[in-house]
Amino acid sequence: MNKANFILLATLVILGFHQVCNGANPDTCVSGPWHKPKPTQEGADYVECLSWKSMSCCTANFTKELAANKVKNLYNFHWDHCGNISQACETFIKDEECFYQCEPNLIYYNPADANSTVRDVPICASYCNAWFEACKDDQTCVEDWQKDFAYIAGIYTCPASSMCKTYAEWYKNGKGLCDKMWGRSFKYEESDNCMLMTFNSSKGNPNTKVMPRTSSAAFNIVVPFVEIVCILTAALLSECL
Repeated sequence: MNKANFILLATLVILGFHQVCNGANPDTCVSGPWHKPKPTQEGADYVECLSWKSMSCCTANFTKELAANKVKNLYNFHWDHCGNISQACETFIKDEECFYQCEPNLIYYNPADANSTVRDVPICASYCNAWFEACKDDQTCVEDWQKDFAYIAGIYTCPASSMCKTYAEWYKNGKGLCDKMWGRSFKYEESDNCMLMTFNSSKGNPNTKVMPRTSSAAFNIVVPFVEIVCILTAALLSECL
């Protein structure tokens, strides 16, 4: 390899690491009926889930339907299955729906054998705790919203043997809520390596900085290494450009 080709290759590698270190948006989305093939910016007809308006995996039609009818027509399901829920609780549940449908970075938590399912997405402990506080006095009839509802005549409903109990009774605290309400989709994360289900989009998407990991032990090894790579990449880039 001559010197010119080596310099070109090295520059491309440095730029690639620079993109990773600065939280580049993924170029594909989780598959699903309301997901786009790839994240793109949305326009005036995008009326909900505004945290993702500048770069979203969900369609404008999804946001219109969510704003008009919640998830009634999307899934034949009612959040109010145990009576009307509070506005504060509904806001968090709606934000969760937006997060699942619109967040580009969930592709990193989408197992190859799981279609549109996500697994072990780290949700900030503070967010989980706030969610629990908002919903603790509201009621639901099952613990796991992903698999425990009965599907009867095309509608998701409470199983005949179930009974409505408060979120406090089902989940106990914010950790129980995030770890159990949607099966294995989310997990309560106490470190700073965690995602939010809503954010101020004028400051960018903070979830792009979150690094997927399979275990705490792996994270403790990988993160310092990547941080060193990012520091060296930034230094090399400043020299090359």
